[in-house]
Amino acid sequence: MRVITLSRQFGSGGSEIGKLVAQTLGIGYVDKAILAEAAAKSGIAKEHFEKADEKRTNSFLFSLAAAHYGGTASPIQLGDIITDDKLYIHTADAIKKFAGEPCVIVGRCADDILSDRPILRVYVYADMESRVKRIAELYELNEKAAATLIKKTDKRRANYYNFYTSKTWGDAQNYDLCINSSCLGVDGTAAAICSFARECEKGNKA
Repeated sequence: MRVITLSRQFGSGGSEIGKLVAQTLGIGYVDKAILAEAAAKSGIAKEHFEKADEKRTNSFLFSLAAAHYGGTASPIQLGDIITDDKLYIHTADAIKKFAGEPCVIVGRCADDILSDRPILRVYVYADMESRVKRIAELYELNEKAAATLIKKTDKRRANYYNFYTSKTWGDAQNYDLCINSSCLGVDGTAAAICSFARECEKGNKA
């Protein structure tokens, strides 16, 4: 089984679906472990990767603060400054390492980073009503607050993806499979992705 990259709208259940897909296919699941790996290999504190995860700060002050709290000696040198681009490069390196074995990799432009490899690119979306209900229950928010959080998170992910890939986040042309989790639910969506992945593998071996 090849590597499956899974992009997802916030509230679509994408992460849970990704875990089920990995479990069903008997392959690895990679999400937050990307940040830990990037931190370990780069020597940059994991907190900086978490703060910049799938977002662009576009802040020079953030970069200076990150360098300072990362433990650099004073005065801060140019090479010590922790920019969004530097964090992205280390994140990409971590993704490439995990992609050495069959696994499901969630978000973080993995579909573009691994575009030179035989991967399966999946995009999970859902209708707003389903997403609001899910996020409201998950984070104990009212519907208005849940809808606001969804819009902000999707915008953040889109800006990150669009900037680093020069593509449009959510554009069907960027993926091999786009699936609406509102129709099948978490279990059904995971089963459909697994079925699609298996058929793709058959086709490659034919």
